[in-house]
Amino acid sequence: MDLKKVIVCDLDGTLTVSKSALSPAMAEVICHILTHHLFVVVSGGAFTQFEKQFLSRLNCSKEKLQNLSLFPTMGSVCYMYDVKTDHWKMIYNDALTSLEKNKIIKALNDTIKESGFDLPHNYGDLIEDRDSQITFSALGQRAPIELKEKWDPNQKKRRFFLEILTKKIPEFEIHIGGTTSIDITKEGRDKSYAIKKIKELLKVKDEDIIFVGDALYAGGNDSPVKNTGVDFIQEEGPNETIEFLSRYM
Repeated sequence: MDLKKVIVCDLDGTLTVSKSALSPAMAEVICHILTHHLFVVVSGGAFTQFEKQFLSRLNCSKEKLQNLSLFPTMGSVCYMYDVKTDHWKMIYNDALTSLEKNKIIKALNDTIKESGFDLPHNYGDLIEDRDSQITFSALGQRAPIELKEKWDPNQKKRRFFLEILTKKIPEFEIHIGGTTSIDITKEGRDKSYAIKKIKELLKVKDEDIIFVGDALYAGGNDSPVKNTGVDFIQEEGPNETIEFLSRYM
């Protein structure tokens, strides 16, 4: 493990608590890692969520940020730091078309009705357009973490929801993500696709990479990584992750 050149991490549930800010301790560890390793974050969140939750709490030098790559929305978008402009540059974006978005949103609304779930509407939108991904959040985007953790801890509700949804839009990639969400992208755009792009853009091989995530279980949005050939490790939350990452300091 010590020979790995690239550390790839999920965000929610791995580096941070769901939709919560990066802790000072985690930020410090990541900045140390960036001195000698390439660090990549792959998540279902949009880039704006990365900015709010991750980048705003990361106080690294410009030189270190050049070793950081961000892959929002399951790797269907990539951003890398441009030291000359001091901005995050979009490298590619596999955006959904308007027709694709409309089809997914209709399927989600129909599935909500058919599922019979009594879902609240006072914690933000249940369906979010992230351009290259549509995300369903059962309790809303701004639901308190204590409610989210209680709603579907064993993914039983979302697996039932996913069964209905998959029959309506089988041509898309659909995965359980976070604590209450389901992510939909173009076919083939999942975290295995992100690993492929990481190897291509960073010019590294399978054996150079270690992936760290909390959703490597069947149907979880980290699980496609298990079929890529890279090493992976499941961590149950930021406390376990920081213990693992500390060895790379």
